[in-house]
Amino acid sequence: MIARTPSRAFSSLCLGVLLIVLVPRDSAAQVLYGSVVGDVKDATGGALPGVTLIITNTDQGLSREAVTDAGGHFTFSNLPSGVYGLKASQQGFKGFEQKEVTVTINAVTRVDVTLEIGSMGETVSVSAERPRLQTDTAEVHESLVAEELVNAPVPLGRNYQQMYRMLPGFAPPANSHSIPSNPSRSLEFTVNGTSDDQNNTRIDGVSTYNVQLPHVSSYVPTLEAIEEVNVVTSSMGAEQGLAGGAAINVRTKSGSNAFHGSGFEYFTNQDLKAWPMRFGDAALNTGKKPEVSYNQYGGTIGGRIKENKAFFFVSYEGTRDHRVVDTTVTVPTQAMLRGDFSGSDSPIYDPLSGNADGTGRTQFRVLPGDANYGLCNTATNPNCLNIIPAARMDPIAKQIASHIPANNIDRASRNYFAQAPFQSERRQVDTRVDYNVNSKFNLAGTFGVLHFKTSVPTVFGDEAIGQPIGGSSNPGHGHGNTYRTTVMGTYIFTPTFLMDAHFGWAKQGTASEQPGLGTNIGSDVLGIPGTNGSRLFESGWPTFEFEDFATVGVNENFMPYYRHDPQSQYVVNFNWVKQTHNLRFGADFYQMGLNHAQAEFITGGFGAQGGFGFDRGITERCEVVDPATGNCQVTSAGSRSNSAAAFVLGLASRSGRTLQVPDEYSVRAHPFSFYVRDRWTIGDNLTLDYGTRWEYFPLPTRPDRGIERYDVNTNQVLLCGIGSVPTDCGIKASKTLFAPRVGMAYRIGDTWVVRAGYGLTNDPYYGIEIVRANYPILTQLKRESPDGLTPAATLAGGIPGFVVPDPGNGVIDIPSDYAWAGYPEELDRGYIQSWNFTVQRELPGKFTGQIGYVGTHSTRQLGLVDINAGQIIGAGEDGRSLQQLYGRTASTVFLRPVGSGQYHSMQAQLHRRFADGLSLSMNYTLARAKSDNENSSFQPAVQAVQYLSRNYALTSTDRTHNVGITSVWELPFGRDRRWLSDGGVLSYIVGGWQVNNMISILSGPPFTVLADGTSLNLPGSTQTADQVKPVVKLGGVGSGTPYYDPSSWAEVNEARFGNTAHNYMRAPGAFNWDFGLTREFSLTSNVKLQFRMEAFNFTNTPHLGIPDNDIGDGEDFMTITGVQDLAREGIDERQFRLGFRLVF
Repeated sequence: MIARTPSRAFSSLCLGVLLIVLVPRDSAAQVLYGSVVGDVKDATGGALPGVTLIITNTDQGLSREAVTDAGGHFTFSNLPSGVYGLKASQQGFKGFEQKEVTVTINAVTRVDVTLEIGSMGETVSVSAERPRLQTDTAEVHESLVAEELVNAPVPLGRNYQQMYRMLPGFAPPANSHSIPSNPSRSLEFTVNGTSDDQNNTRIDGVSTYNVQLPHVSSYVPTLEAIEEVNVVTSSMGAEQGLAGGAAINVRTKSGSNAFHGSGFEYFTNQDLKAWPMRFGDAALNTGKKPEVSYNQYGGTIGGRIKENKAFFFVSYEGTRDHRVVDTTVTVPTQAMLRGDFSGSDSPIYDPLSGNADGTGRTQFRVLPGDANYGLCNTATNPNCLNIIPAARMDPIAKQIASHIPANNIDRASRNYFAQAPFQSERRQVDTRVDYNVNSKFNLAGTFGVLHFKTSVPTVFGDEAIGQPIGGSSNPGHGHGNTYRTTVMGTYIFTPTFLMDAHFGWAKQGTASEQPGLGTNIGSDVLGIPGTNGSRLFESGWPTFEFEDFATVGVNENFMPYYRHDPQSQYVVNFNWVKQTHNLRFGADFYQMGLNHAQAEFITGGFGAQGGFGFDRGITERCEVVDPATGNCQVTSAGSRSNSAAAFVLGLASRSGRTLQVPDEYSVRAHPFSFYVRDRWTIGDNLTLDYGTRWEYFPLPTRPDRGIERYDVNTNQVLLCGIGSVPTDCGIKASKTLFAPRVGMAYRIGDTWVVRAGYGLTNDPYYGIEIVRANYPILTQLKRESPDGLTPAATLAGGIPGFVVPDPGNGVIDIPSDYAWAGYPEELDRGYIQSWNFTVQRELPGKFTGQIGYVGTHSTRQLGLVDINAGQIIGAGEDGRSLQQLYGRTASTVFLRPVGSGQYHSMQAQLHRRFADGLSLSMNYTLARAKSDNENSSFQPAVQAVQYLSRNYALTSTDRTHNVGITSVWELPFGRDRRWLSDGGVLSYIVGGWQVNNMISILSGPPFTVLADGTSLNLPGSTQTADQVKPVVKLGGVGSGTPYYDPSSWAEVNEARFGNTAHNYMRAPGAFNWDFGLTREFSLTSNVKLQFRMEAFNFTNTPHLGIPDNDIGDGEDFMTITGVQDLAREGIDERQFRLGFRLVF
């Protein structure tokens, strides 16, 4: 049993006892629904019990009734979002009617009623404004409603998640993964310093994880289909689980009694955008701009099937993205590929000379009579050094080199410019049907489908593939479909006891295939033994990686792939209101699965075709040996030329291949949870919210058995559920995962609210993608140089054959060079604590102001830890802990706690909800985030136990200052406006205009200064550079003009870490202004036509990326040649978009 902290278990127990003892007013803010609460009083302020209240949805005719209790309190729970009318009546008092009561999901709307003495036949009618103060919940949340979403200048793709960068606590979202892996183009983001794997997005109540990549969603509804997005970032209620960062709830639009709809098209091309941000490559920005043709079009319609009974809504959106994309990479010069390194600034040493420890090596030279002697210019190189003799040139390397194009830019790095056409097309449909069965029973169902296809070029074309151009997809062709559906309902047993439930299902199907499949290029064309195989996904180019040069062949170990990932969720909730208490409890059952044909090992290595890596150390020399250990302490200075020389010699620093044994593999997971929560109203001003969750994360399984476990004690693999091995392999998963939550909201008069909250969330990272494909499902052969100086393999020798084990009794041996990633024997799941103290005030001019302290603390955060990482500096492979025990040299990764993280922030807001033609939101976050390992699916930078403290540093997403300003302003001119409202020509010309803005001001992200790790010789850990003098900011941009003075750092040629910390430098900050201008024409009283012009990065200000941070990159070191990823699909320069939108 895994021990839990006493305070955590005790607090959960106490909360549970309180909830049972208390007799279950203020209603909960349900994830999928909203609530209306309030007090009814007479003119003297006395409470009025027994008052009848009726609330009616004006769009769908949905009606509910409630009666005030002895304290004059009333509650309407589980209300679908929308606009309602509220009526109150009691004998002896005038009737009361309040119109336009806005209900939003996961929120409580307060409406207090005062009844005047008089006849019931008389009615006092008032119009409500949208609630300004958050009066009854402690959570930190924001709501993005349809009106804001469709008016804001949301960049290319019109993804609602683009709005997150304007919200407090969010690091700027970024594009993530290829189009086939993430066809919805969901954005990746972190919230309040937590891991990006700890956010949970629900669409119509159902979680939409990308099962393979849990830091993005599997489905993103079209912007026009969204009614509201509710974002909770701190102190969330007990109902919301699986979210240590943000709990996000998206509600799609419904139909109504009236028919409404829209039609739209948006367009941009190369004539509407500036030249690409090619820093240092100004010569490329001549002639014709690269072609772009981006169209997004579609429409919506919604209305009644039967009045007040049944309603429908349908949305369609098509996206066509055709453009010419380009990139600049570094290729070896033709001279290098011929064996001529005389132009190198580092010596090229012969690895076959000298001693076994790398000392005594001699520099290459060519002698008269050699076929390569003609390469020597004796005038400048009298000894003909750094030229490799012809006989030493590897014939297979020559074949590969013949497919590498010559550099077309005259410089050492970033010397090859590639350009080719890119195509991506998507079609998406979102639908919804609502049915009011009767006054007690309501049903709704949704269905969505996304179809996509892509064609992505590569830097070397079909000739030698290489990396994709454009950065947003895998090379070659991708295609697939994603589906989602939800059925949900609410049943009212009594006005004070309700149930809501929903079931959801989704499946992401996707495929990606690189050029060259169908031909075994490695084994049949190049003649490299051990590469490729008999199945389609094993064919094509192998991988040839170079240190500091572009990869040749298939660029990633995960290509190709074929995936079908289903998930489903069952949720049921009950709500009981009794006197001043509201008790809510329920359960959540979640199922997810992976069905893949993809020979990708989670910790890296080479893929199904095999591959080789060529690093500098092979042609460097050891200068100083540690007499105590015999390991190299200091190596000769190297450069990218050394890695090219290793390739020409056919001598690899690493090699390997991954064999997928079955044609397809599968894994399943079934987490579930229960919760209970009470919201207690104490007096007229205080609301207390407290509750707890209990969560259980059972071990993943395969369809016919359990998963696998590496046994550290025996150096064997256990196949769970085979032979004598139990189905769970003895892995202990905690059953005491409680998550207490508590919050309070105190109202001071009508204009002040003080809120405070605390919540604990169990680390929701499941790691299903880690255990999906392990030995013997995948068999990974990985050979690495033992010291960075000695070759691990030759091209001529190829890759050894595989040993495919017999499952036998469920206990099998694992070869020492086969990698592993999975669960340990005890999975210690940590937790995230979040808290806030916030003050909110209503201000003149329909503004509200808010300021608060928001913090998080991650304890025992899960991450990937290589238990076989090197532990002794300079010892190389001999320093691996399992090497010493069993001779095991391969990485052996466990999902286990890796440390902690902390986040502290001040979050301030000034809001003006849309009124009188203007809405304005100004958000500012001052924050600091530090962590040992910022991402649950990452390995820490340093894995040697003695030096783990080096990991604790600023996170790469830390932004000290983050300002977000959003506004929508209908200019006050023309008909029905403040000025020129009487009509006429001038009124027509200046009327109907709307100006929209999204402005971001950000501090720069931190970065680490990297150095060559050859002398460190500590497998699994990252080397940092030495800082040798004060850092000077030069401010240059582009090749040859460093941003920081590169001479402030030096390589580390000794057996130690560099003297710099991780993430201690910062890149430039960013300013971005997205601007929109809309002209609206009223065609009839109910039909409007909008013409829109939007400009993204309106000022064309470069969002400068981090400088080149690897000291080994020579002249590129500390130069900025790229931009930050601000989720713009690779287009950072100013871009105008034209469009129209017809609304009826």
